Amino acid sequence: MHDFNAAGIQVYALSYDEPEALRDFREAYDISYTLLSDPDSAVIRQYGILNTLIAKDDHPWVGIPFPGTYVTDASGRVTAKFFENNLVLRAGPEQILRAVTGEDTDPSRTQPPGTERKELTPNIFVDGPRLAVGVLRELVVRFEVPAGRHLYAAPAPAGMLAVDLTLDDHPKVVAKALQRPASHTHTLPATAEHFEVHSGRVELRIPITVNGTVVSDEGNDELTLSGTVSWQVCDDQVCDVPQQQPFEVTVPVTGVVASDLQARPGQSDIRARNALRHFKKMTSRRL
Repeated sequence: MHDFNAAGIQVYALSYDEPEALRDFREAYDISYTLLSDPDSAVIRQYGILNTLIAKDDHPWVGIPFPGTYVTDASGRVTAKFFENNLVLRAGPEQILRAVTGEDTDPSRTQPPGTERKELTPNIFVDGPRLAVGVLRELVVRFEVPAGRHLYAAPAPAGMLAVDLTLDDHPKVVAKALQRPASHTHTLPATAEHFEVHSGRVELRIPITVNGTVVSDEGNDELTLSGTVSWQVCDDQVCDVPQQQPFEVTVPVTGVVASDLQARPGQSDIRARNALRHFKKMTSRRL
């Protein structure tokens, strides 16, 4: 929220829960943004995101939306949206912030101007402070390509190597497809050959999350991700030797947020009683 506030972003969350339930939820978790109640799912239907996979007699779940996030500009025009087919999976705040500002949340990861090395070095990191069940974060490889040089986009010309990022399988990690940046057409003056390249700052991203096998009550567990980065940097006269670099990135991880319907050790049972009361009210309202 500090980053959102600094960027002038206003956050609203809408659900079909009763206002009283949202108020208890806000107080229990110190929510600072606005929670909106849509008990009849009127706004949900207007947006066309009513979850039609739920049977009409499946109470109390009738009326729930497909989970997602819209980003709008000041005039209300939708500029980006994030939707998943899994109820518990949501876009991470870093993805939303980047969709608004077009910038990374941690500019310190950028190589300062004037410090470019002759040998291009990839910067590999996870965009976000930790991995968490149900939250999408991104494994990123970033190149700062010096002026006059380029990386090959996929597919690369015959005999050349396209920039690529692969993530090794991990039993506790769920990975989505690799996201490549937009390329542009480059022409060699000597031969008039055309091919697609990347230049300047080049980022490849793999959205990742951890699955339900991660159990963490303390919030201090770690996972080590491994994989390979491949690239070949060229200019109009010569290409460097193709590079393949294995990597390991260790990142903190936290597990599933437990349900409020049952009291947990060290927590007052008031929250559990409130959650159960709201659930019963919602069930009776929708029968």
